[in-house]
Amino acid sequence: MSSHNTMPAMHYVLTTLPAGLRVATMEMPQMTSVALGMWAGVGGRHEHASHSGISHFIEHMNFKGTRRRTARAIAREIECVGGASNGFTSEETTCFYVKVPSAHVACALDVLNDSYHHSIFPAHELRRERAVIHEEARMYQDMPQQLVYDDFNVLIWGDHPLGRPLIGTAATIAAFSREQLLAYRNQHYTTGNTVISVAGNVRHEQVLQLLNARLGAWRTDGAPAACQPHHARQARPRVHLRVKPIEQAHVVLGFRSAGRRSPQRYALRLLCTILGETMSSRLNQEIREKRGLAYSVGASLTRFHETGMLQISVSAEVRNVTRVVRLALDICAALARDGVRPRELQLAQEYVRGTIVLSLERTTDCMMWLGESLITRGVIENTAEMLARYDAVTCADIQAAARDLFVDHKLSAAFVSPRLDEARVTAAVRVTL
Repeated sequence: MSSHNTMPAMHYVLTTLPAGLRVATMEMPQMTSVALGMWAGVGGRHEHASHSGISHFIEHMNFKGTRRRTARAIAREIECVGGASNGFTSEETTCFYVKVPSAHVACALDVLNDSYHHSIFPAHELRRERAVIHEEARMYQDMPQQLVYDDFNVLIWGDHPLGRPLIGTAATIAAFSREQLLAYRNQHYTTGNTVISVAGNVRHEQVLQLLNARLGAWRTDGAPAACQPHHARQARPRVHLRVKPIEQAHVVLGFRSAGRRSPQRYALRLLCTILGETMSSRLNQEIREKRGLAYSVGASLTRFHETGMLQISVSAEVRNVTRVVRLALDICAALARDGVRPRELQLAQEYVRGTIVLSLERTTDCMMWLGESLITRGVIENTAEMLARYDAVTCADIQAAARDLFVDHKLSAAFVSPRLDEARVTAAVRVTL
């Protein structure tokens, strides 16, 4: 079993203010920086088809000016002290974050708060950003490694919000009005649907004092966004082929798995690590190191509230694609059929432990951990308890997870390639247990 003596203590403080706003801080006095994040519990899967991409559009517009600051002033106030600001939209959350030297935490929080609540979405900035987002969408069309994931998401989730691109469509991007954006922001960016996470050289009481001075402007009405659950089942493997004039074939093979609250999540993470998360994983060793069939091959795990997916991605010469797919699926089948060796499991446990321990040394990672945990699960899991759960996973647990995962009716496969033999590819996409 793994040793616990390398696990540093993870100390955080969580306060829920009277208006329902949750504030979590991790005091790291040894650091010189502070990372701050504001998280809204709304993302792509909460959107109706008619306003697909609205969360992403609002993420862009939140940096484009408030009553007190222009877009340039927002960037300048953070950058002039050596800091950085950014945001991202996911299927279930939208996040805005800033990292600055600790002496400038008050300014950073003020800028973040001002942008989160008081962005006015100026008409000229709206026109400009609409063009920018259209260009972003075109950029993804020129990136086969991104395009294949978009095709895969449609394939695995079907006509469900999870299957739509977070950026939206050309039609929805063109149609959003300033009034729509403001109304959607005001509905969802409320105290009860927001988490503030802070990590670094700062005190919890200091953060609360800075927030209390600004809480009067926060909206308290509105409710957490409702999302459509996904319960559809597959009767057979699904395949999508897209022909594009590029040099390599890009492939994503994926299987629907358990959600982020499932007791099986620890076994699934370790299974993913053994399968293809590292250079010493089975996929990398068999496909890249031993046979030289691909430069890029790996596995990753994505979790949502009630569902998730494990995906294998690979880029290879067209003439090798069928062989690579067959090898990858044979490796999956072997995990389900034969399980894993004790030493292999131990190394995966040590790898996961190491990634978590190292992440606790970085203020941005700690801020992300606090915020994402609270906004998606409602709790912050103690890292020592979490690692104990990873250590408790057995070889039998890994094999059981593999058997649940690698069955034909859960498999979806997307290909972007200059040319492909559809019959050969379709025949190869099958897990034989």
